[in-house]
Amino acid sequence: TLSKRTFRKQWYQRRVRGISNTCNSFTTAYRVSKAALNMLTRCSSVDLIKDNVICVAVHPGWVRTDLGGPNAPLSVEESCRDVVEIIEGAGREHNGMYVRKGLTAEPY
Repeated sequence: TLSKRTFRKQWYQRRVRGISNTCNSFTTAYRVSKAALNMLTRCSSVDLIKDNVICVAVHPGWVRTDLGGPNAPLSVEESCRDVVEIIEGAGREHNGMYVRKGLTAEPY
């Protein structure tokens, strides 16, 4: 069975990424901004690779912020270290991807 944390995380990811769900104005604006960011990453990855620019969308993890809440496992500092590690480690093989810690690819 899924732990409560895993279930909540999977539920949240489905709600944020799934475009078939109805939602309130906050989640609508949030989802539209994420969709735009994902498209910008994909388009920029195609346009900029000729200049040796690697573009990735980064999942920062579940972070203790106003949005993430107090039960999130990562501090802002931990998440920032992970993001820097991703940026430093990203190569051509990651171009256009949505990645998380360890350069693990996530579906868009």
